[in-house]
Amino acid sequence: MSDIFRTRLAKEFDDRVARYHTSTVEDLRMFEEDIDGTMAHDIMLHEQGILEQEDLALILGALQEIKEEWKAGKLTIGAEYEDIHPFIEARVIEKIGIEVGGKLHAGRSRNDQVMVDMKMVSKKELLAIAENVLALIKTLGELADKHTETPMVAYTHGQQAQITTYGHYLCAYIDQYMRDYKRIKQCYDRVNYNPLGSAAIAGTNFRINRLRTAELLGFDNIQTNSMDAVSSRDWAIEINSVLSILMANMSRMAADMVMWAGAEFQYIRLSDEYSSSSSIMPQKINPSTLELIRGKTAEVYGGLQEALTMVKGLPTGYYQDLQQTKITLWRVFDTTRTSVEVLNGAIATLTVNEDKMLEQTKGSFIYAVQLAEVLAEETLSFREAYKVTAGVVNNLVADGRTMEELTAEDVQKVAKELFDKDIKVSSSIADKVSNPIKALNNLRSPGSPHPAETAMAVENRMELRERYWKEFDFLKIKLVIAADNLKNAIARYTA
Repeated sequence: MSDIFRTRLAKEFDDRVARYHTSTVEDLRMFEEDIDGTMAHDIMLHEQGILEQEDLALILGALQEIKEEWKAGKLTIGAEYEDIHPFIEARVIEKIGIEVGGKLHAGRSRNDQVMVDMKMVSKKELLAIAENVLALIKTLGELADKHTETPMVAYTHGQQAQITTYGHYLCAYIDQYMRDYKRIKQCYDRVNYNPLGSAAIAGTNFRINRLRTAELLGFDNIQTNSMDAVSSRDWAIEINSVLSILMANMSRMAADMVMWAGAEFQYIRLSDEYSSSSSIMPQKINPSTLELIRGKTAEVYGGLQEALTMVKGLPTGYYQDLQQTKITLWRVFDTTRTSVEVLNGAIATLTVNEDKMLEQTKGSFIYAVQLAEVLAEETLSFREAYKVTAGVVNNLVADGRTMEELTAEDVQKVAKELFDKDIKVSSSIADKVSNPIKALNNLRSPGSPHPAETAMAVENRMELRERYWKEFDFLKIKLVIAADNLKNAIARYTA
């Protein structure tokens, strides 16, 4: 078979140009979607009185045969085809002849055909990633619930900052992944408009029903402007952007975990199935899967940059440049989906070393904020308390002491030196501000690492996740219903 769209041209592509020009490799991913889209379009053509039922039955039968041949691995598509669309149409014509098979493309173009195929694949991929994100959130919630009282040092600027808990840390990422899910869902909603029937750029003379194909293919509505439908790729750029943000969040978390798995911290230990070893150093257990999440984040960023660059300065309308959109989109989908799966698995199977986390809080000056706030609550303005605390810390460091060894006299001395004030300080000030459990329980602000606050946050987030899951499940059900509608229509017209 040869490309049936080249009738206007006297010569075929030479081999090199054909290989350069074809997108059949990328198109294989949407082979079945292309057939489903064609079936839905032709069913609509019949229902609009454009295609006779006898002809429709032959076309649908041929398309079903081609789909089965594809599933059985019996089809090979070479570079002589620009893409899969002429291959499938030519295959139909080969089976039933051009008089009938030549009718299947009426009222559409490859431009809207490829758009509907890409969107159908993208919707499935977005739902698969959303499902994995919700699974990751559940894993994090279950782990956070176990560690609402596990003290841990929080860092800013790479320096020890304040007391927190491992559960509080995990909740921070739960919130980020919740936002990632919402971004995916909102992006899905914007993708979920049917471009089919827009034809090349300015519609068709045929009296088609685009809402009917939207119904059969699981779209909520139609993309109303035909020019926008075939020439815009902002929806694909948005997918790349949304997934880049998700990868950024995962990359930062992976960076923490890589560091915490090291001998200097020993906060966590990855299970062996998510670790690798060294070719020369027998002692090594490397968190390589997490390192790859960081590395593959750059790959997804690259996809976003490619997509943005692809449309920059591109005149309105369809141009072959846009063919490249599929390459970046498929790669971004695969990398992101696998990365979420790997991160979820790594977190679900890791071991937490609570003793090491607690040990890191001892001898630390992360309680300085607590001391300043205690002084501000009792006798000084906050800025006075800040200056007194800074002086106290300087003296303790100079003496080689820690805040666990703090005395009331240490504080009173600095207050007198700085502000000539005699202040009352509890003799148990060290225990009050540097005992990790008491320090955590003294926190009062919403969203803080107070164990009760974190426990409530975990509960609330898991309830919200359940609502998101029902929302996500409903989207999947709608696609199943659409697939059943298409299947039933095919059965009705081929009976």
